[in-house]
Amino acid sequence: MKATLRRARPADVDQIRELVREATRGRLDPSPDEVFERMAERGMLLALDPERRPVGLVSWRVENLVARILDFLVHPVALRPTVGRQLIEAVEEEARRLECEACVIYVSPEMSSAALAFYIGLGYTRWPEESLSEPWREAAHEFDAFGRVALIKQIRSERVTRPI
Repeated sequence: MKATLRRARPADVDQIRELVREATRGRLDPSPDEVFERMAERGMLLALDPERRPVGLVSWRVENLVARILDFLVHPVALRPTVGRQLIEAVEEEARRLECEACVIYVSPEMSSAALAFYIGLGYTRWPEESLSEPWREAAHEFDAFGRVALIKQIRSERVTRPI
């Protein structure tokens, strides 16, 4: 299925909350204020099915030429190969437009092998610490305290060595 992607809007808060609750089987139940705050502090895209219901979302923030993918959710999970790919590629396109060098996605070390294969298939991997520039290293360690692992994809062939 090819989804329709669009920026999340304040009017989407309740639908986003429902998507999160369904996808996590109720483990996460964000308040309207929490969803609105996330929308306000980062870019957020929704993926809509043909009936205009949300089936995925992604949020990101850009800093120091690195796009950080902070939220990524596709439900049902069977849509990950299509809808998930659309969402990640949309963030990468926005990151390229903003002259970013890399995209980083933060994942649980206990993620499924299918999820890891999905990210690897999109070009994300763990980079050796010594090969990371300072901004990449900072981004890679940003969520260490939360038990997250950074997978990185270089999206700009040449690294920026002076201001653009």
